[in-house]
Amino acid sequence: MDLFFKITFLFSFGLLFSQNDTITKPLKLKEVIIDAAHIKSIKKDLPFAVTQKTFNFSQKNLKQESLDEYLEGVPGLFSQNANNFAQDLRLSIRGFGARSAFGIRGIKLIVDGIPETTPDGQGQVDNLPLGIIENVAILRGPASSLYGNSSGGIIQIKTLSSFDKNFIRFRMQGGSFGYSLAQFIAGWKNDKTNILIFQNLSHSNGFREFSSSKQGIFNAKVSHEFSDKSKFNFQFNYTNSPYAYDPGGLNLEEVNKDYNQARKRNIDFDTFESIKHIKAGLNWEKKISPKMLLGTYFFSAHRDFAGKLPFEYGGFINLKRNYFGFGTNIEYTPKASHFLQLRLSVSDQKDNRERYKNLLGEKGENTLSQKELFYNSSISVLDQIKFDYGLLRIGIRYDHQKIKAKPNFEIYNEKDNTIRLNVLNPSIGFTFNKLRNQSIYGSFATSFETPTLSELSANPTGQAGFNKSLESSLAKNIEFGWRKDFSDIKLEAVIFHISTENEILPYELEQFPGRTFYRNAGKTIRKGLELYGSKETDSYKAVFSYSFSDFIFDSYVLDGLVYDGNRLPAIPKHHAFLSFKYKFNPTIGLEIKSKHVGSFFADDKNNNKIKSYSIFQFRIWKDFKNYNLYVGANNLFNKKYFDNIRINAFSNRFYEPAPMRNYYAGINFKI
Repeated sequence: MDLFFKITFLFSFGLLFSQNDTITKPLKLKEVIIDAAHIKSIKKDLPFAVTQKTFNFSQKNLKQESLDEYLEGVPGLFSQNANNFAQDLRLSIRGFGARSAFGIRGIKLIVDGIPETTPDGQGQVDNLPLGIIENVAILRGPASSLYGNSSGGIIQIKTLSSFDKNFIRFRMQGGSFGYSLAQFIAGWKNDKTNILIFQNLSHSNGFREFSSSKQGIFNAKVSHEFSDKSKFNFQFNYTNSPYAYDPGGLNLEEVNKDYNQARKRNIDFDTFESIKHIKAGLNWEKKISPKMLLGTYFFSAHRDFAGKLPFEYGGFINLKRNYFGFGTNIEYTPKASHFLQLRLSVSDQKDNRERYKNLLGEKGENTLSQKELFYNSSISVLDQIKFDYGLLRIGIRYDHQKIKAKPNFEIYNEKDNTIRLNVLNPSIGFTFNKLRNQSIYGSFATSFETPTLSELSANPTGQAGFNKSLESSLAKNIEFGWRKDFSDIKLEAVIFHISTENEILPYELEQFPGRTFYRNAGKTIRKGLELYGSKETDSYKAVFSYSFSDFIFDSYVLDGLVYDGNRLPAIPKHHAFLSFKYKFNPTIGLEIKSKHVGSFFADDKNNNKIKSYSIFQFRIWKDFKNYNLYVGANNLFNKKYFDNIRINAFSNRFYEPAPMRNYYAGINFKI
């Protein structure tokens, strides 16, 4: 399999740098405008690593089962757990987010200008309307001077915002393991208003035993232009996932005995999650004068979560979460080459957490009842100056946070369960682009990451309140990059060095098997190299990316053992991606993708090594006048590998097997 990957690499590399001929014509690609860094800029001017992916035309042929499909080929980004919907997709960017036991940590998610990440730093992707994603921008590295807490990387998602005429689209899809999807999208517009409606229903029995899931998502988006100087956007999302079962982690003996089995304890305790999520947000932008622009946003969200874990004491969870946020910014342009921006924001989160005994799937007596609060306010300044030979950006942000736990019993010391933080994060970057079709840049940035409320409430003492020994982590990032753009070829290389303090890592305890706790790990050093290349003509597109991640503990002592020099778990040292898309004619096309993941460790001790693997995907489609057909296959060569690794799991239950070869097919109708 590795040999086949090397052959594919050489083939794609040859396509990437081949000379244009009479069969294929180079495509003149538009300059990419990116606003994920707050001030709109073309990519070649930005002094940090950024990737933008557009899905205007390819969206209809994707499986649309996981956000992972939309992030493939991004250097520095590694994903796991795309198939366990009870735990949700895990993402890491340059190691930020790798610790997550479920969902996303350390990375900020933004959807249509509204934060999707909660104020305490938890990110969920189970409510994203994947079928209407138009483009995704990824800032690869610390960006707390822009986005504050939990900003080791940024993922900005924009949904469909403009269309030529009114339309209605239907989508029906089926696949292996009882997978089914039904989707409805409608767009209506007049001179000043766009309305977009999205409804998605999906179900899967799952590859593994005890891994079925069901979900419904409704999304509405309204855009209105009051004038050429003022515009307004409103979004509403409702998600209902009545069940997503968790088959749990296995040890190697269990994997070898029955690859797709569920852990017996998970079945006995009926481990699953149920979610209802509702969110509304609005953005308003007004040009006050030719030199001044005002923008503001507000959002409010509620999440109702119920879940069961594979142990008795506290294994039955009810969580009701309410959070909101408000932000405003003023952008002043004293002259065409100079941008100044001032931002203010406030966010607040309230979690009502209840834990009960899990009596083999039945709700027992209450073991924990507490309210958890997270408040954040911030002010930031960003200054950007363009010169004839490049660009300079300087930013700084101040964040104030108050975190509190309120257990529901009489004897309670509020001071012991209140945390106050004041953090200042600077950044500076410079781009030199007075070179033909290329630019070089360097930057310095910092980030900070508080433990989330769920991580703080996972108290290994078993008592109410927070885990008082868990501290916020801090990071400093230095990077240098090079970009070269031809008419049809794009190349990029980045090197970086990140030092962190108080790295937050997960672990398990014998008395709570299956429950995750968290601890700090002293200092780490992360050194890396990221490469990207693409070539696009009117008939094909080839993409290559590679990530080298040398991430080690620099100062980490636990229970008298020194882990200095050990590799950080759950992050491969080598990670590569290749894809080749070909159009036989304007209506028929195919795409082949391959991903190579190098070996990595499952634990801090580096005693358990996960083997490297390479997997392949294939899809083909045919377009007709008012509909199109598509067929795809994942894990084309039936490779056994692990979709998720549970870091520092007790009894070596690290492993969650990935699906073997599987297929999907669907049809899109358009009216």
